Amino acid sequence: MNNYSFKFQGGAILKEEINHMQRYQTVSTEDIVKIHETSLKIMEEVGIIFSYAPAREILAKGGAKVEGETVYFPKSMVEQALKQVPSSFTLHGRNPEKNVEINTETTNFVGPYGAPFVLDIDKGRRPGTLDDFVNIVKLCHKMDNINIQSHISCEPGDTDVDTRHMEMVYNTLKYSDKPLMGSVLGYEAAKDSIEMAAIAHGGLDAIKDKPVIIGISCTLTPLSYDDKMAGAIIAYAEYRQPQLVNSLCLAGATSPATIAGSIAVQNAEILAGIVLAQTVNAGTPIVYSASGSSTDMRYGNLSIGAPESALFSLVNGHLAKYYNIPCRISGTLSDTKQADAQAGYESMMTLLMAQMAGGNFILHAAGILDTYNCVSFEKLMIDDEIIGMVKRIGRGVTVNDDTLAFDVIKEVGPRGEYITNRHTFANFRKEFYQAQLSDRARVNQDGLTIEERANARWKKMLDAYVEPSLPADIDTELKRYIENRR
Repeated sequence: MNNYSFKFQGGAILKEEINHMQRYQTVSTEDIVKIHETSLKIMEEVGIIFSYAPAREILAKGGAKVEGETVYFPKSMVEQALKQVPSSFTLHGRNPEKNVEINTETTNFVGPYGAPFVLDIDKGRRPGTLDDFVNIVKLCHKMDNINIQSHISCEPGDTDVDTRHMEMVYNTLKYSDKPLMGSVLGYEAAKDSIEMAAIAHGGLDAIKDKPVIIGISCTLTPLSYDDKMAGAIIAYAEYRQPQLVNSLCLAGATSPATIAGSIAVQNAEILAGIVLAQTVNAGTPIVYSASGSSTDMRYGNLSIGAPESALFSLVNGHLAKYYNIPCRISGTLSDTKQADAQAGYESMMTLLMAQMAGGNFILHAAGILDTYNCVSFEKLMIDDEIIGMVKRIGRGVTVNDDTLAFDVIKEVGPRGEYITNRHTFANFRKEFYQAQLSDRARVNQDGLTIEERANARWKKMLDAYVEPSLPADIDTELKRYIENRR
């Protein structure tokens, strides 16, 4: 189907004909322009707090007005920065065959990020350990649907907090050769992550124009950045490594209760981070990252499995397309505490909306429970099934002479059957999604629940895991780097 995208350029909307699956839009392009203009007004008249002095100095030199810790952004400065952001880049893994193209059209799936707890039906819920972390990295390495390893697959709470970020980068590089994410806990931690990734890719000179690691710096909503996140934005930009600039607003708590107002705040925060990155190093790759949702007013909690989360995703995807920047949207999210029916319906809703919104970088694509607080080993497997289904939907329907199958229909005729027809054998494997866990039989043949089948599958996957060889000299250099930083 020929559709149209609307690209932001120099304050104008350019209409471009493209050929891809129709994206669902819950607001009009005119509404997107209103949100954009409101965000610019917020940036220029209300301002964004940057507590990190080096960030304020950089922005002031770039043309922003600074009063105390508050930075005010002129419209021209924001629009110039948006023009400098590339619309695509390649994120490189240790294995070149696993490099990932990140652009405004393709969709890539990323593992769970940041949970302090893990869960499985054998040991129950518990604080994450380094062993848990490594096992999740191994599973994400084995899962064909996962393209990129996250940084904090789970929080390895039994490691030294001062070197934890380096332990996570090292173990991710060691146990997977897919592209990876890095730390954003301050300028130095971000620098450590980048330099360690560079060791695995031939050194710092080799990565000057070669993205090998990606960070996710987050705002402090409403309308501020703390020292660590601003420092991380600067570090990734200095090394010209890609980064997600992320805002997670809680509508009704840290942003207006109206979705449009929350997105205007969220967008202003993200644009401020983008301006900082481009002022440091024009052309730094950026992924527009917004993950806001509503507050459940009964408890005062963020709700990531709410329908408002899906609406945020749809509008955020539309905004990113307007700016012609790759877009991060969250994946299989759930607020429930177990891999239960609630986890299933919330996760399918959030991931399907991420696909329909045109998300290009789907973080938390599998495993997340308890409003980001827990990773479930069983849910990793269940969500892998959901990803497969959503990817099949994303492929859409091919219409040509062969798929219309008129000759076959004529041959079979009324009251005939297709199950033994050669056309069926030639097409069903590529046309139909083959379920890995779902029970589609007429009777429950194994007597197991979906959670029990998922439990068996992740254990089988770990048993079949083969470590991708990390050259001995690189392994030694990475270990030496961590020792020198202790």
